[in-house]
Amino acid sequence: MKGLLLLALSSLLCWVSADIRCHSCYKVPVLGCVDRTSCRLEQGQKCLTTNVYLGKMWVFSNLRCGTPEEPCREALNQTNHKLGLTYNTTCCEKDNCNSPAPRPAPALGLVLLASLAGVGLWLLH
Repeated sequence: MKGLLLLALSSLLCWVSADIRCHSCYKVPVLGCVDRTSCRLEQGQKCLTTNVYLGKMWVFSNLRCGTPEEPCREALNQTNHKLGLTYNTTCCEKDNCNSPAPRPAPALGLVLLASLAGVGLWLLH
């Protein structure tokens, strides 16, 4: 009887742990993740993170769940020559493994925006 109970609990634990979630958002400089949500992985799929660069400057990231229609395919230094953008995509399959960095402090964002506005006004003179 104890063996049957242990087997039932083990299978329940495996079933519950199979519910893997990924972060889903567009991450941009200064603001961090925009439209942050969570998605549930489908069987056989992986979480993915695509980082986009213009030269060496990070432009944005796309975090999401892979789907059968758009599965995760790792790629390093994949280039779009027309736009000059480079894409790096990584895949993972653990719960919340594509975790975005913590949101930047609002004060830092305001300082950066004020600095950019100051430079813009200075250039107009």
